[in-house]
Amino acid sequence: MRLKTLRRIAKELAAVKEPMIIVHGGGSFGHPIASKYDIAKGYLYKRQLMGFSLTHRAMEELNGYVVDALKEAGIPAMSVQPSACTVVRNGRIVSMELAPIRKLLELGITPVLYGDVVPDLNRGMSILSGDQLVMYLAQKLRASRVILGVDVDGFYTADPKSYKGAKLIREITPENWRDLAKSASTNKVRDVTGGMSKKIEELLPLAKLGVEAEIINATKPGILRRAVLGERGLGTRIIMR
Repeated sequence: MRLKTLRRIAKELAAVKEPMIIVHGGGSFGHPIASKYDIAKGYLYKRQLMGFSLTHRAMEELNGYVVDALKEAGIPAMSVQPSACTVVRNGRIVSMELAPIRKLLELGITPVLYGDVVPDLNRGMSILSGDQLVMYLAQKLRASRVILGVDVDGFYTADPKSYKGAKLIREITPENWRDLAKSASTNKVRDVTGGMSKKIEELLPLAKLGVEAEIINATKPGILRRAVLGERGLGTRIIMR
């Protein structure tokens, strides 16, 4: 657990004066357990029930660290459990109870959601990614902007940690994504965030609605603060041209 980095990120987010929602993923907390118990495959055998419970508990633990860091930075943050307010079918959100989240924002409290394991109406159980939550919340709550913090500078043509020739793509649009996605799928390199292409595909529908998104490197001090204060062009922008 990189507590020092987490605290620094929380301090940078404290610069935001407008209402905001924070969503975080599972990282090393939830993913290994979910993978061990095949949660992504839906309900297949009884042992998965314990895996479902353990994965959720791991995500609650991680969320506790995040919320504590935000509160230490002066942000009145409150955890919102996705599996308690979201209806999912075949891994996709069907509906979500948003009234409490709207009220928290109105009060000046920052809701903090996270990737979670959720009951699935068809498959029994599914993993609800933080990326899908971001897309759904931004669409339904009419966000003005979405910022995704990762550990690289944005979307590259290859893994920048392994290939010196990897090029950073500064802008992705619905028009150029087809060629970029094809290139990424044929380039046999590790997807640096475990799903960068999936992040883009979740964000593209927002671009069509006029909601700008940008993927930035939150591990570099100061970048997140600059982004949340309105600076553009710090990573990869997903926009409509």
